[in-house]
Order: sequence, then structure tokens, then C-alpha cells
Amino acid sequence: MNSLYNNYQSLNNNEIYNTEFYVAIYVRLSKEDDKFEKSSKLDDSESIENQIKFLTSFVKGQGWNIVDIYKDDGYTGTNFNRPDFIRMKNDIELGKVNLVITKDLSRLGREYIETGFYIEKYFPKKNVRYIAVNDGIDTFDPDNSNNDITPFKAVMNDMYAKDISKKVKSTIIIKAIEGECIKSFLPYGYKKDDKDKNKVVIDSAVSDNIIKIFELYKSGKTKKEICDYLNENNIDTPLRYKEQTTNYANPNKRTYLWSTSSVTKILRDRIYIGDLVQHKYSTISYKVKKTIKLDESKHIIKENNHEPIIDKETFYYVQELLNKQANEWNYSNRPPHLLKGLVFCSRCGSRVTYNKNHGKYFRIICSSYKKQGKEFCSNINMREDYLIKNVIDSLKKNIKDYLNEDEIVIKNNKNKRENNNKKIYQKKINEIDNYIKNIYQDKVNGLIDDEIFKNLLSNYQKEKKMLETKLKEAQNQNKIIELNNNDTTLNKDIKKYALDFLNFEDYTKIDRNILIKLIDKIEVNKDKKIKIFYKFKKS
Repeated sequence: MNSLYNNYQSLNNNEIYNTEFYVAIYVRLSKEDDKFEKSSKLDDSESIENQIKFLTSFVKGQGWNIVDIYKDDGYTGTNFNRPDFIRMKNDIELGKVNLVITKDLSRLGREYIETGFYIEKYFPKKNVRYIAVNDGIDTFDPDNSNNDITPFKAVMNDMYAKDISKKVKSTIIIKAIEGECIKSFLPYGYKKDDKDKNKVVIDSAVSDNIIKIFELYKSGKTKKEICDYLNENNIDTPLRYKEQTTNYANPNKRTYLWSTSSVTKILRDRIYIGDLVQHKYSTISYKVKKTIKLDESKHIIKENNHEPIIDKETFYYVQELLNKQANEWNYSNRPPHLLKGLVFCSRCGSRVTYNKNHGKYFRIICSSYKKQGKEFCSNINMREDYLIKNVIDSLKKNIKDYLNEDEIVIKNNKNKRENNNKKIYQKKINEIDNYIKNIYQDKVNGLIDDEIFKNLLSNYQKEKKMLETKLKEAQNQNKIIELNNNDTTLNKDIKKYALDFLNFEDYTKIDRNILIKLIDKIEVNKDKKIKIFYKFKKS
């Protein structure tokens, strides 16, 4: 450092340095810088404290006046929207500062366009001298050759920031593939293990609330009714609970009442059956920190990763109710329509809705026709009681036809084949996940270049997407019907619901859950034709 002092002492003999300088010491360290310098086992010279110590000593050695120390700890250098940098600019505008000093150029910024703007335009316009000590940059020294290579240093700093961003993303993706938790905050009902922050464990303080929400929805309660129950029992919302138990701050100061969207979010989250779904969002680039929602095909899913709160049977049944909107009902003090969520227009595929006919009875009507008129679809205009009677009669007949001594006979060869295919697809997907993990690690370690990595990743992702599509088809087939060990009877649950259905004498009092378990969907048209798609098949 003495050589630097001597260099600047000699410059002080020039007339240009007779100016009295009022110095802004600017220091910065991003989380990424700190993390990777520590992981690389470098010294801690880049720490905020050491930057301040170094620059303060340097400024005092020159006999200059320190106006203030401006410190941005934990802020990226790829943009200049930093609190203390903005505060420093305000002091420059007020004429308090005429010299800005940083340890090196990268502390000022790593985005080469904006960094160049401040060095080449903003500081000269405000007659502010800029010095980057370690890089030997001094904008008031016309003979300083280091000033000429400043743009190149700025570009190199930008490339360094880009490289760090890639390494951070690669590390995060590898952790997600291995089932380590990369979330800052876990969904309501779970928390990070005190001994291992990458491990997900049940939060017993609120897990019963999750169970209650699923039970209520499964029993036929609407999301609005569930919200009312939770609010009336003074159960803290996930947002309120997060504030109380973590360092999360509510930026928008939202109200602490349960909403249907928060209930829906819980009912849809696979984390409650033990699956860890991550990599749902990503930043636009290393320079633009705005997050974007990723396509489901890019999500990283680790199945059976942790202890579940909800059993899979309950979870997938609730998904079916949600998909059919089977529990939602807008009128108070009235029971839901028996077939709500199951009936669709055969012409346009839209759900049907219900209209009251002069207060006497309900008619079903295509929702698209109701909203957009006859140019889009047709008026079904079928009485609800007529539809219900035909569906119930058809269901009774079909169950009896397929029932054989308390067993429902079905075709099973295709289902057996689908079951075997599902295992094969899942095994291949797991293998591809391992391949992707390995090439990420090879890239991070510098064993393969970017072009090879991109080609390999693209090929693996295409193959994985194809296998996931086939797996989903096989899973959907298995959800429709699953075979027991003798391969001749319907899935136990569907068999049970089929037998329960036959025990009802008054169909107006039938449990809607039974119908949802037995019927996939119902199509109707303006000619009053009814087509029913069952979840069981004729032998």
C-alpha cells in the first residue's frame, strides 16, 4: 500500500490535485460474492469491514476529507438500485461529494453498461473524481494508462457476475434434484429441520389445521365455508403464522383473514403427500432479478421426500373434486346440485350451469351459451330432475350388469400393461434425473464446455418430457381403475362405492361423493341426449 501512497503523493504536485477533496467511501459485497469467495478459500479482504478499513486508511493518508461511508452489504453489483449508492448520489447532487473511491471497480458495479455510464458520463458531468485503488483507476489523471482499460475491466466484471450466477443456479438445481430443500420458506404445515436446514419436517403446531382443511373439503364443504370455519375459530393464516415464526416481513401489510385462494393453495400442494416440488420460478437473467413462473415440465420433483401429512388417496380425491369444482356453490342455505361438476355440454365442452324456472324447478344450460349466446353454442334447456333420474337409472343398470356375485368384472389386460409401463417410465425418468445431475456437476467442475452441456441437457430434457407424458397417461389410466390381486375385480374403493350406491332407495338423498367416485363425466346436448362416462368398464 505504501507504493500506492507514494504514487498519489507524487501526483499531488500537479496543479490538478490542489483541489480540496470531499470523499465518499463506497463499499459493497453481494451475497454471491461472499459465498463464492468463502467457498474458494480466499482471504476475507473483500469483506465490508476490510474494505472500509483499507479505504479509510488510504483516504487519511492522502489528507482528504471523508464525507461519509456508504455501505451496501448483500446487494448485487449487476444493478445500481442500492440504498446507499442512491444516498451517495443524492449527496453528489447536493454538492457534498467531489470524489468517490472504491477498493476496485467491481465494488462500484459489475454491469458494464451502467458502470461505464457513471465513469464516462455521470461523474465527469458532476465534476466528481473516481478512484478504484486496486485497479489503479483515477479519472482525474490524464496520463493514467489504467483508465484506458477501464471498459475492458467493466466487461470482465460483468462476465464474472454472469459466471457466479450460473454457478449459483447449478448448485441450487443439483440440491433440488437430490431432494434438498432450496426454499427460503416452506408451505404452511412444514418447517426446516433445526439440525439440517435442507431437510423438511412436519410442523406439529399447525399440521392439524392442514388435516382439518382436507377433511372439510372432502366432506363437501366449499372453500368459502372452510374459510369461515377457520376465521371463526381464530386460526392464524399461513401469512400471519409465517411472520410469527420466521424473519419474514409482510411487505403489503395484508389482512390476516383466511381467503379461498389460500385454502386452494393448500389443497393443491403436493408437499402434503410427501413430494417436494421445487424450481417453480426463476429470474429472467442475472441482471434482471424479476421472477417468472416456469412451466410444470421444468419443475424438479422429489417424490416421497419427507413425511406426509395427508394420505395420497385423500389428496387425489380432493384434486378430483377441485377439478370438477364439485363442492363450490354460490347460493346460501341450499344444498349443492347433485351432479354439479360432472355435467358438460357435448357440443362445446363447457360446464353446464343451472337456472331456476320461475321458482319451480332448475334447468341445466350450457355456460358458454349463457355467456356468449346461440352463435357460440346451443341451448340445452333440460330439466335437472330429468337428468338426475336418467343418470341414476343408468348407473343402477350398469352396476347390476357388471356386478357378478359381489364382484364387478372388468377388462384387466390393458390395465396390467399400463401398470408395468408406469414402473418402466418412472425408472427411466429417475435415470435421466441422475444423468442431468451428473452433467451439471461436470459443468460446474469444468469437465465439459457450455456447448456439450447444452446439447446433452436438451436431449435429456426432451426424453424426460416424452417419458413424463407417457407416465401421466399411464397414471391417469390407473386412477380410473386399479385391479386387486386376482385381477378380476374393480378397485376396492370403487367396488365399495358401487355397492353403497345400490343400497340407496331414495336417490335424492344419495351421497354426492359416491357419484363422483363412480362417474368420470356426463355429456348432454340440446336433443336431451345423455352420455355417461363411468370409471368402471364392462367385461
